[in-house]
Amino acid sequence: MKDAAEYLHHVKALILGSPHVVRIEIVREEALDEMGLYRFRLNLMDDSLLEMFERFSMQGGSIQVMKYSFHWQNTDGQLRKRWDNATHHPEISTHPHHIHKGSDKNVLPSEPMNAERVLWLIAEKIKM
Repeated sequence: MKDAAEYLHHVKALILGSPHVVRIEIVREEALDEMGLYRFRLNLMDDSLLEMFERFSMQGGSIQVMKYSFHWQNTDGQLRKRWDNATHHPEISTHPHHIHKGSDKNVLPSEPMNAERVLWLIAEKIKM
């Protein structure tokens, strides 16, 4: 990736290429040379909703995600999963990376996440 705009283009191409996405709403996106952010809302084919957020920068030709949240919920608003790196759970072994599974109170360790990985994980669940 050469700059933040190229990364944003890459993320949107992943979303548009996903057969499980039926609608995308661009809530916010910014790309200023080496830094950027986005917030997208996706309606998925199983009627669930995925809200995606990343704040990132380019460092040495690669993307460094400083802050992220991928919030997946049912149509009735019930949380399925939320992957994020907020620093509010220092007790988790993978701090700050963690996942809320089924409720905000059920917090588990998680590897660092990105848009591509989350879209793949959700596609695997929707296929079932």
